[in-house]
Amino acid sequence: MGRHVLQMGSSQAHCCCSVLHTESNVRVTLGSRPSCTHTERGQLWFDTLKRGLFLCDSMTWVPLLEGKERLDYVEDYQDLYTNSKSFDIEVFQIPSEGLFAATADWESKPGSGIYKWVEGKFEPFQNISTFQAQAWKYFTVGNKMFLAVANSRAKDQEEKELSVIYKWSSSRRKFLPYQTLETHSARDWEAFSINGEAFLAVANHRQGEHNHNINSVIYKWNPGTKLFEVNQTIETSGAYDWEFFNIGPYHFLVVANTFNGFSTHINSIIYIWLGGMFQPFQAISTFGATDWEMFQIGDRIFLAVANGQKFYEKVPSLYAINSTIYELNMTTKTFLRFQDIVTYSAVDWEFFTIGDEKFLVVANSFDGTSHSLNSVIYRWQGYEGFVPIHRLPTTGCIDWEFFTSTEGSYLMYSSATQPLSKVFKLKTY
Repeated sequence: MGRHVLQMGSSQAHCCCSVLHTESNVRVTLGSRPSCTHTERGQLWFDTLKRGLFLCDSMTWVPLLEGKERLDYVEDYQDLYTNSKSFDIEVFQIPSEGLFAATADWESKPGSGIYKWVEGKFEPFQNISTFQAQAWKYFTVGNKMFLAVANSRAKDQEEKELSVIYKWSSSRRKFLPYQTLETHSARDWEAFSINGEAFLAVANHRQGEHNHNINSVIYKWNPGTKLFEVNQTIETSGAYDWEFFNIGPYHFLVVANTFNGFSTHINSIIYIWLGGMFQPFQAISTFGATDWEMFQIGDRIFLAVANGQKFYEKVPSLYAINSTIYELNMTTKTFLRFQDIVTYSAVDWEFFTIGDEKFLVVANSFDGTSHSLNSVIYRWQGYEGFVPIHRLPTTGCIDWEFFTSTEGSYLMYSSATQPLSKVFKLKTY
């Protein structure tokens, strides 16, 4: 085993061979990590689990040929009981404080929960009063840390609908209200910066019960007033999600339009930043679009849309439909269809990487009769595209978040039908 590895044709392997020639009693240890002290200096260890070769330098094992982590299986890890059913999870890191998760919970009392990662589990940290919350977004402006909630209804029937930006207080160690903005059945916040300036985009879903064709708003941070102010309005149709991304020097913002009052078969629009504002770049036909996920594999750029349902007036809805991955074609400068994947009222895509492997997980939420469905992890396999490798039983799954901690890599989903979010641990080899 050891001799075979040392004969591999890389410069690092040749380095190992020179060690063998100069040391009289070099041996290769197999298996779990042995001690590395002055006594073992110059010895080699082959980690049979991760398939990596290491050299002892008297203090630590230095990697010579290190195997990359690979996903083995998915383990049920933690049941996180939330205040009520949840429509979104935002996982974020506060410097010097640690890892947190905020759930967008439906009931106003006790509101939405913020949880802190303590010794490998999420524990309750703070409750914030929200009003049928749909999403959270964590972002920073300079050294200020903010958490914005998308509230989908007003506090009282006669009042305006207000979404709130909270600011982290280092002295009080919690989030405090900072700014309120009038929104309309808000579904999502997206935070981004362009040329050093900070922006926030809200997806306004509808005004009143029936008017879905309304403006969504892009706000810009004013360093003078230290507030977000309206920078641009964009007409949207039942907007559900914004996704910001960069390609080289260009900035893009794509909206998931869900419903125009008659049908879910409408265009979702990609906008490009030109002349200090976003302008239409490409229209893509979608079916009740609920989420966009941009990701890059090598020098290839993709956009995945989660299509929720096919609905036309007086025609039964279809929930088992294709969601689509588009790839940027550098010749035509447009996104072209790359792969269709059958989903069941999909509401979220999440892209993540483990070692050299790339994955997409979809939130399947409803098949027309049941909310208890398999959500699926797909692995990138080049020419074959994304191939299903794990099916995870979920209930009312509406959002996936991937995160890492010192303990490993995890996936977490929120349920729109029960007060339970689940954390899965990704076991690797």
